[in-house]
Amino acid sequence: MTTLAQKLHPDRFTEMSPFMAAIVGYVLGETLTDPAIAEITVSESEDLVYVRKAGGVGFSGVQSLTDLRNNWNHLLDAAGLTPDERREAMRLFMARVSVVPGTGV
Repeated sequence: MTTLAQKLHPDRFTEMSPFMAAIVGYVLGETLTDPAIAEITVSESEDLVYVRKAGGVGFSGVQSLTDLRNNWNHLLDAAGLTPDERREAMRLFMARVSVVPGTGV
């Protein structure tokens, strides 16, 4: 039986960027890259994602929230997930990628 973590593992996707591999690890609660991501916070009103690497002080990266959501959905499409696995992957994403207080839409 294949688990969600196995289906989303970066080793299955030769074109996956190191940043996306770090996102997958972060969402799944696993360390898949070095450095790993320690925190992701989003400002929906600004369409921005702030990333802090493990061991880092402050946020070291800024990305588009729209791009991150699109890339996550494309990964879920490519991974061949069951409907239940897709729901779980989306639940994990929403739980781990938190909104900055006062910036939600």
